[in-house]
Amino acid sequence: MIDDHFLMKINQDLPKTHVAIKRRKDAAFPNPRLSKAMASSPTFAPLILWTLLMFRSFEFGHSEALTNVSCFGTEREALLKFKQGLIDHSKRLSSWSSKDCCEWKGIECGKNTGHVIKLDLRNPGCETSPYEEILCSNKRSLRGDIHASLAELKHLKYLDLSFNDFSKQKISQFFGTLQRLEYLNLSSAGFDGNIPHHLGNLSNLQYLDLANMFGAGYLTIVNLQWVSKLSSLKYLDLSSIDLRNATDWLSSINRLSSLQSLRLENCRLKQLPHSPSVNFTSLRFLDLQDNSINCTIPPWFHNFSKLEHIDLSGNDLRGTFPRTLFDNNQQLSFLDVSYNSLEGQILKNFSSLYKLRILTLVGNNFDGDVWSVFHGPLEAAQSDLRICYVDGNNFSGPLPNQWVSFKNLELLSLSENSISGPIPVTLGELSSLRWLYLDSNKLSGNIPGSIGQLSNLGTLDISNNSFNGVVSELHFANLTSLTHLDISYNQLVLNFDPVWVPPFQLQFIYVLGCNVGPKFPLWLQTQRNISSFYMSNANISDEVPNWLSDILLNVESLDLSNNMLRGPISRMDGNKMKLLQHLFLSNNSLSGSIPNSLCAMEELSYLDLSKNQLSGRLPLCLKKLENLEWISLGDNRLSGQITNSFCHIKWLEALLLHKNGFNKMLPKCLSNLTNLLFLDLSDNDFTGEIPPFGQHSQLLALIDLKNNSFTGGIPSQLCQLNHLRFLSLAQNNISGSIPLCSNGLLSMAGNSNYQSYWTEILSIYVMVDTKGTSRIYGKTLQIFHSIDLSGNNLNGEIPKELTRLVQLQNLNLSRNNLSGKIPSNIGNLKNLESLDLSNNEISGRIPPSISNLDFLSYLNLSFNNLSGPIPSSNHLRTVDDESVYRGNDRLCGAPLLKVCPGDEQHPNINGQDGDFWNRGEPNESNLDTHNWFYAGLGPGFTIGFLGFCSALHFKQSWRKSYFQAIDRIIEKLMIWGTITTLLFKRAF
Repeated sequence: MIDDHFLMKINQDLPKTHVAIKRRKDAAFPNPRLSKAMASSPTFAPLILWTLLMFRSFEFGHSEALTNVSCFGTEREALLKFKQGLIDHSKRLSSWSSKDCCEWKGIECGKNTGHVIKLDLRNPGCETSPYEEILCSNKRSLRGDIHASLAELKHLKYLDLSFNDFSKQKISQFFGTLQRLEYLNLSSAGFDGNIPHHLGNLSNLQYLDLANMFGAGYLTIVNLQWVSKLSSLKYLDLSSIDLRNATDWLSSINRLSSLQSLRLENCRLKQLPHSPSVNFTSLRFLDLQDNSINCTIPPWFHNFSKLEHIDLSGNDLRGTFPRTLFDNNQQLSFLDVSYNSLEGQILKNFSSLYKLRILTLVGNNFDGDVWSVFHGPLEAAQSDLRICYVDGNNFSGPLPNQWVSFKNLELLSLSENSISGPIPVTLGELSSLRWLYLDSNKLSGNIPGSIGQLSNLGTLDISNNSFNGVVSELHFANLTSLTHLDISYNQLVLNFDPVWVPPFQLQFIYVLGCNVGPKFPLWLQTQRNISSFYMSNANISDEVPNWLSDILLNVESLDLSNNMLRGPISRMDGNKMKLLQHLFLSNNSLSGSIPNSLCAMEELSYLDLSKNQLSGRLPLCLKKLENLEWISLGDNRLSGQITNSFCHIKWLEALLLHKNGFNKMLPKCLSNLTNLLFLDLSDNDFTGEIPPFGQHSQLLALIDLKNNSFTGGIPSQLCQLNHLRFLSLAQNNISGSIPLCSNGLLSMAGNSNYQSYWTEILSIYVMVDTKGTSRIYGKTLQIFHSIDLSGNNLNGEIPKELTRLVQLQNLNLSRNNLSGKIPSNIGNLKNLESLDLSNNEISGRIPPSISNLDFLSYLNLSFNNLSGPIPSSNHLRTVDDESVYRGNDRLCGAPLLKVCPGDEQHPNINGQDGDFWNRGEPNESNLDTHNWFYAGLGPGFTIGFLGFCSALHFKQSWRKSYFQAIDRIIEKLMIWGTITTLLFKRAF
């Protein structure tokens, strides 16, 4: 029997499991995968490492100094040759000079034999990090060539060369001659190429780690038959090795009857064969995460009976999770099936999992009542659940009321589901809780004061729900560990005593969309560790306090937009916020000029000061902010010239300066900004020619230069902008012809799939002249294609090349001097919704193909020189208004009153209306209508008459009134008849 002390020593000496990050909201949020590993390590880590137990308990498990033996000369010479091939910058092998090699660092000899049995040269610079399992220092890495002299170490049982840098070397075949090896670790050492099958000769091997986690090399395996010969193998790690072509991987590994730990993370596997003969009866640890497995979970999963750790995350598994897996594995402590396409009510299957510590179901389609996992047998005894992480599913129902059995729960994350109802008061019983995520659900009601009793709680996120009521100091009474608070987008009112001193020091404050105002919260003055501060749309109507910059010494992100902040912007002292990266102050009432202290924020990447009352010129020192990616200063009162300083900001992606008073010429060097995506300089007074955007700035997706005083022609370089979706040069003094973009503007032509830069649009809103009015477009810009060249002095013909831009939804060429004809294939613009060619000198006929524009809802061809008949089509009925064609005296046909020659109406032989005739020929459809009219007249009269008689029969009051009226009419007729008769007789 091995005592616990020795087992703990093994656990400490070996590398920890590498875990990839799969979800991280913020730096304050814990890495869920790391949290899982930390919380579950007391149970499954010894099980993973148990495979080393037997051979560690033999010779190389002892580290006592040798007394009566020294190393053999042949082995010493072999080691020296091996050293000569290495590059050792950190002098790790400096001890390899004495006579006795058994005293060298990294070498261990047999206590009785003196033979070298252990060579451990693992990079000692590898440490555990918060977000990656292992981080290694290249300074401590060994480099160079591995000499074949290692084959002389015939008694070697333990070999570890992991986490070094033997870049692009192949794994030598001589490793297969070390037949006494029980432990071989070559992981993450930069090896390249196909793994030699000679490793199959190591029949005594119990531990094999060839993982290539850091990607320094590219290892592949075409055939895994050699693995089946390793009959003693207990631990196998082939993570990040390309196994796509190793179709025999499962059948080969299935022959390893002693295998207890199998790791095949990120091996590009695509399928799990459904062979019923698979039988992993000894397996305790299974990791298949981050592959591309696209199938249902195969039936042989039912054969697992000893599994304690299952990780199938990051694949495309579908269907339901097998219930029998839970019934057969009551020792299961770790289950991660996140980021797949699994479905069903998995939570009903946990009745026997008393030892479950880590449960991760993120990003699937599981449904059912969320309380199922906390109800029934799992609730009856003291649960050992530490991590419950089920975000992004379809769980519904209310939160459970009973939490007394979950005293060990540290992370509860139920985000992005459909959970409803209030937060139960009993949630305050989770005394060990450190992370609580309930965001993006349908929760409602007041926040219970018992939340304030969770003294270990570090993160509280209840954002994006329907909570209401008042939040006061009671809710934070004992939250001494709280560092992350997010209560955004609820109907909450924050009401604190002005003298309240919080028991916490927050790093991350998210209070967006709550009622915080009207004054700035005074309790903020006590906070000194703020890293992210988001309080936009919080109903704050106050001047910027003088102390604000003093509490933001460590801030990296600041968002106070959409409030009513007043006062000079100079109170935001950049000299005190040098770490700031994101600054959002838009839609306030800040005044004054932009201070030079802004340039002290050398890390600044996003700057949004739009929709304020800022004035003056831009500081020249902006060129010092080399990390700027986003500059939004639109809708202010800024003035002056745009200088060359912007050209030095090489990472700039968005320059938004619309609705200001900027003037003079734009520097041509702006067109050299290779990362520029969005350019909005509209509604200013810029003059001169438009810079040749497109020659270098080929990523531009939006250009809005409307309502300025630009002159000259349209630069032909614009045709090279293959990602352009929005172009507006309207209301300038541009002249010349429209460029012939025959092979450019691929996005508008439907030949470009590059859309990633539209996914995170921040504060971009443009005014678009479309459908006869001006409209604001915001988020919909990412699916909107528009060209507006209206209100200029353009001449020449409309290029037929424009008709290849089939993605266009808005085309406005009005109020120019364009001539020639409308392109005959204008109907190719299938997605066009608005077309305005008015107020030009366009002549000729309207092309019949214009009737093919199925989505056209606005058309304006007025005040041109068009002639001939207007095309008739059902598609044009939505624009069937004579104003569309006004000012074209030679147009004829509906909807105009002017009839085209040859379309005059002709009377027919019976004197009926001319609608029956067309060019002197009978109109069959009208004749049919005429015949049907008379055919239906008789039955219609009959039905009406019968209906009238029925009403008289069933309605006594109607019948009585009817006959009384008839009597009166008859009486009057008789009187008139008598009078007529008398008069007639008298006359004769």
